[in-house]
Amino acid sequence: MNIAQAFQETVVRGDHQGMIDLLKKYEQSSKLSVNERGWVYWNVSDGYALLREPELLYANHRAFFEWGKENLAPEQLHWIVSDSTQALSLSLGNYFDHWIDWYQYASDHAPKLDTNRGARFESHRALGGSLWVLERYSEMDSVLENLNQLIQEDDSWSNILFAQITYNKQRLVYLYHAGDFAGVEALVNETMDWIDEINDGALRISRKDEVVGSWEDINVSRNSQRDINIALNNLACILTDIERYEESVNLFIQIQERGHHMNEYGFSKWIYSIWKTRGTDAVKKALADNEACEIADLVKHTPELSEIKG
Repeated sequence: MNIAQAFQETVVRGDHQGMIDLLKKYEQSSKLSVNERGWVYWNVSDGYALLREPELLYANHRAFFEWGKENLAPEQLHWIVSDSTQALSLSLGNYFDHWIDWYQYASDHAPKLDTNRGARFESHRALGGSLWVLERYSEMDSVLENLNQLIQEDDSWSNILFAQITYNKQRLVYLYHAGDFAGVEALVNETMDWIDEINDGALRISRKDEVVGSWEDINVSRNSQRDINIALNNLACILTDIERYEESVNLFIQIQERGHHMNEYGFSKWIYSIWKTRGTDAVKKALADNEACEIADLVKHTPELSEIKG
């Protein structure tokens, strides 16, 4: 069994510590190429992030950054800051501002090339999404501008649809928390109009699978039906959060018709939007049609649902 297969087995099992141990042993026993060592650094950080070990994560990721400055090609620097789970786990130990410093270094030193557009997109997406989760909304503007400029680089980029949905989702959060409700209204209407025009037939059913965390994986095209449905699901969740309940309900219905199966988090947002727009009886019907979830299962994701009576 090669290292990629052994690694994948630990991922499937959810054995984060086993994955870390495997990669550290691989690192010590083999002479690695630059891309292989970068992959090891990235995934060891991911393991610590998933284990919620911010101190160990910070130590490994700081080493990743320092090594990367000396060994990665400049175009690869955004690889270091390409994952929001890693960024948010650093915040558990008050290390998040280091992530911002690493992101800024990558933004200052990485050339804007077609070959690294995917990695640059992932780094902008990771930081923008992390700032939203941490409720540091006022700091999102510069990241959003970076994301917008990236989208403008090439309208034939294979990832353009996924990137546009991501940008609009994060910008809606920013505008809502800035109190720009006219801006929210305009962007919601614009977004819903072009979502209706998405041609599923032009999208692959699934995207090419790459080894998690590799340079190729960070740059993979996300223009498959599955990826777009996930992006639309995340947008629908945001529409609930910014009190655009009617649009949220309609988008959740649309993505279910497209064959997307919601997880508990998304389902909780859909149920909440149904409650806000159609009332308790409609919630009961939606729950009856989806017997896998009860209100008690959903409250942990959307605590406001505890207010539903009967």
